[in-house]
Amino acid sequence: MRKLMWAGVLAAAFYGHGWYVFSEPAVMGWLQTQQRKELNAEDGFCDSYASNLRVSTRSESPRGAETLEGGKAEMCEYVKDAAAVLRATQSSVNIDTDLVSVERSGFPWLGATVTVRQTSTMRMPRMPAITEVGEYTYELTRTLNGRQIVSIDGSSTMGMAQ
Repeated sequence: MRKLMWAGVLAAAFYGHGWYVFSEPAVMGWLQTQQRKELNAEDGFCDSYASNLRVSTRSESPRGAETLEGGKAEMCEYVKDAAAVLRATQSSVNIDTDLVSVERSGFPWLGATVTVRQTSTMRMPRMPAITEVGEYTYELTRTLNGRQIVSIDGSSTMGMAQ
C-alpha cells in the first residue's frame, strides 16, 4: 500500500512539473532568457536547441526575402553571426514579445507548442531604427533540465521604424 502511495505521489509530482514547465509565465520567462542569451551569443545558448532541431523562418524586407532553413548547426551559426554583426555595428536591440498561445501536448505534458508575436527594434549609431514584426511558433519538449526547442517556424516583415 505504501509503495502505491509513493508511486501516486511521484506521478503527481511529474504531472505538476509538466504543468509548471509549460505554464504561460514559465514559458515566457524561459523564452526571454533564451532571447537574451542569443542576442549576446552567450556560452551555452545552443544547449536549448534539441539535437534534431528543425528551423524554417522567412523575413521579408524592402530588399527582398531572407530564409533560414536547417537544423541546430545552421541555427547556432546564424545566431553567432547575427550577434557578431550587432557587436561590430554597436547596435542595440529591443524585443517585445507577446505570448499568443501555449498548447501542452503529450500526457503528462511532455511538450508544448508556443506561438509568440515579436516586435524587434534595432538601433545603430547614425542610422534610422529598423523594426521587424513577426509571428513564430516554437515546439518545445520537456527534458530533465527543463525544456528544449525542437522546432522554430515563423515569418516576419522588416522595415524602417516610423
